[in-house]
Amino acid sequence: MNRAVEPVQGTKRFVEDDRKSSILLKGTGYGVRVTFPEAASEEDLFDQIRRFPLETSHLSGGLDAVFDFQGRSLSKEFLLRVLSEFVWPNGIRILAWLSYDLETRALLRAAGFSIEEPGSGHAESGREPPGSLVLTQSLRCGQRVEYDGDVIILGHMNEGAEIYASGNVFVRGRLKGVVHAGVDGGEHCVSAGSFEAAQVRLGDKICSSLGDDPRWKGKSVLFSVEDGSLIARELKV
Repeated sequence: MNRAVEPVQGTKRFVEDDRKSSILLKGTGYGVRVTFPEAASEEDLFDQIRRFPLETSHLSGGLDAVFDFQGRSLSKEFLLRVLSEFVWPNGIRILAWLSYDLETRALLRAAGFSIEEPGSGHAESGREPPGSLVLTQSLRCGQRVEYDGDVIILGHMNEGAEIYASGNVFVRGRLKGVVHAGVDGGEHCVSAGSFEAAQVRLGDKICSSLGDDPRWKGKSVLFSVEDGSLIARELKV
């Protein structure tokens, strides 16, 4: 699965000598997207946040923004500091607070914040519409993603990571964790750039010995359900 990612204009990184722990700003049609890194400590993040009014004065003045925390786990204290030290003083209007960490999503939802992408048409009932969640980084051990729709990972899925999706799951790199596509039923598929997992689940069809099969180990593979059976095919890329 090759997916071209076009560069976004207006991108600026802070703490450029440590790109993995720097906050990323991206200009968008609605204003700006602020992506918070998972690796940086909370104090490092606030050190960067304190410099925003000086280094990016265009952020102030009522600009619309989306905050993307990726898989970062947020505490109530951290959230309050973001609001009191960055959002409120600069008059920023937050369109959405995004995260795929389950506890963080529950916290943001309980606080009354929108947790959907702008323009997603999210229903008032609180149920997420089917769509695609695109993760540009790898999933580490212990990280778990649940999503109502397709999940696309442009990096790797490491041992101990989990994905549960109502739609399809596409992992461009190595797939070593646990993947369950079609958790609500229906015909869906899982693909991996390099399949190294012990188990793949599609709906109620479970295959637990694929990781030991030399035909698929380390290969680019597509798994699907046909006529009630789980089928594996090597992808020629």
